[in-house]
Amino acid sequence: MRKKVLAILAFSGCLLCLNAQKQYMTVEQLDGKMYSFSLDENPIVTYENGSLIVNGSLATSYAISDVRNYHFTEGDETGVNALAADVLQIVSLNETTLQVLNAQALEKVSLVGVNGVTIFAATTDKEGSAVVTLPNQKGVYVLTVGTKSIKVIRK
Repeated sequence: MRKKVLAILAFSGCLLCLNAQKQYMTVEQLDGKMYSFSLDENPIVTYENGSLIVNGSLATSYAISDVRNYHFTEGDETGVNALAADVLQIVSLNETTLQVLNAQALEKVSLVGVNGVTIFAATTDKEGSAVVTLPNQKGVYVLTVGTKSIKVIRK
């Protein structure tokens, strides 16, 4: 009986290993391109001369100024922009700038203070993108893109 239970547990463990997804490190650039690296390959990430370098290769060297972020997932995200093209995205480019992505073309974008004063107004380009400049003052603001609004806190 004990051997049967151990055999079933071992078989179940093998099935779980077969169904386990690979884990990846994904580098996302400001232009929207994504590059994923399998963690099975033990990628080595270094910073050298203003570049993020993966595995020490010139082919996998990215200027830090062009990298939006890098993160770890259980799936290869290299084609994620094509899959999520209809999802509105608000991305922080730096402490004073946000970027709106995947909005409707020529949609109104505004940043309003809690006192109701419009601080920034623009329209998205034909790709549905806009860059929003935040004020220098700390505070709570409302960013509106078309009919959708989110709260933005500047610390």
